[in-house]
Amino acid sequence: MSRIAFQLLLALSPFVAYALWLHFTKRGWRAPEHWRGVPLAWLVAAAVAITLGSLALLALTTGGSTRSLYVPAHMENGVFVPGKIIEPDKK
Repeated sequence: MSRIAFQLLLALSPFVAYALWLHFTKRGWRAPEHWRGVPLAWLVAAAVAITLGSLALLALTTGGSTRSLYVPAHMENGVFVPGKIIEPDKK
């Protein structure tokens, strides 16, 4: 759940930054004309780029070794055993 919340916060960060910029430049962040057209397209593009970049970084920096063995979730004696990654013996 925390990864989902983190991704959501990252995706919303360009919109928050733009709203803060509008507020501090005295242009009024609530005025709808400041959110239409090209700025909205750039904000969406930035949010998508940040989200994809963070997902790529997460995929490249987490997970098991390439020699690891994945054991999928299964039932054992009527008990659910969750999936796990078994690391190889280090010799």
